Amino acid sequence: MPLVSPIMAAGFIAPNLLATGQIGQAMPKFAMAVSLGVVDYLSSAKVVSVDTGTLGVGTTIFPLIVPQPVLLAALFSGFGSMGLLGPMAPLVIVGLANGITVGCAALALLKINHPTVGVGAGVARLVGGSAVPAMLDGFDNMDMSTDGSKKMATAIGIALDITFAAFFEPVPIVGSGSPVPSGGVGFGSVI
Repeated sequence: MPLVSPIMAAGFIAPNLLATGQIGQAMPKFAMAVSLGVVDYLSSAKVVSVDTGTLGVGTTIFPLIVPQPVLLAALFSGFGSMGLLGPMAPLVIVGLANGITVGCAALALLKINHPTVGVGAGVARLVGGSAVPAMLDGFDNMDMSTDGSKKMATAIGIALDITFAAFFEPVPIVGSGSPVPSGGVGFGSVI
């Protein structure tokens, strides 16, 4: 499946929020706002990899696997920085962390071109700006523009920034190889 907001919201974020007791009538709207922000951020980010293997031209198409404990800890930091750590915050945070990480693993793919390595392995990371503007836009698109909604969007954006600042993922490189060793840098995006 492609990385699109309605699938991410309905298939991953909303069910995980529901599983943690978020049963209010605004929950689907909240899930869609979060999904819009996450998908917008990931779609605009660039992927860079450091590669090693054999000389040639290769490519990578691999799932974006974000460790749930990393995002969970970052969400606690983001919520804390915006003063949103109330009695229900841990449940919301767990629902968001589970929904976003499972949704990314199922829908988001790293597509990387490796011009100097045909067969081998690389270490990929996402580079780009802050996720906060994307999250604010996602919430604005769902008409959630109150002060509380902006604080929530900012907290989630901060958490994504923390997560992807330290994020890296080993990826396979497949393509045309040779017996000559090579290394280099790959470039791509999240699709």
